[in-house]
Amino acid sequence: MRNADRQRSAFMSFVNVWMAFNGWMESVTQANTDAAMITALATNERLIKAYDALMYQSGSFRNRVHSFAAMWPVLNVRDVRKKLGHDVFSKLSMDELLAECVRHRVKFQPQDWENNHPPSWEQLLWTIYLVRCNMFHGVKSPQNQRDRELILHSDRILRIFIQDAGCFEWRD
Repeated sequence: MRNADRQRSAFMSFVNVWMAFNGWMESVTQANTDAAMITALATNERLIKAYDALMYQSGSFRNRVHSFAAMWPVLNVRDVRKKLGHDVFSKLSMDELLAECVRHRVKFQPQDWENNHPPSWEQLLWTIYLVRCNMFHGVKSPQNQRDRELILHSDRILRIFIQDAGCFEWRD
């Protein structure tokens, strides 16, 4: 986490925050894959309660989550490119892209979320994980405004959650 604090770029900060979170996830879940770790943490009652408490008590956290959710859905870039081609992002408007993604059943996050509803811990966690996957595997760029905003939101929300929930210090 200290390395994340020293970064000038939200991209590099998020990489460092994610590495810390990923190491913590592995140690507390004992799972072998990121997806298994996320699955375990998404339904963890203590984490859900910590998230709900932050959403209720912290206006800045709640506002960040709502700002992030205003950008949803987050598409799985690998699946978009596989089903629609590599140049689809430059060819279509966002509305056209979303319509094509629905038609071709492109993977996205969050699942079962309704616009203008507060996201659940599970929806938030899976969406941040997809942002991470897109960044690492989907050729995300700091020059793209939407990419920058998704990563900045993911970085800040995960940092605040880790710090304010104190989950890295839990000992059970």
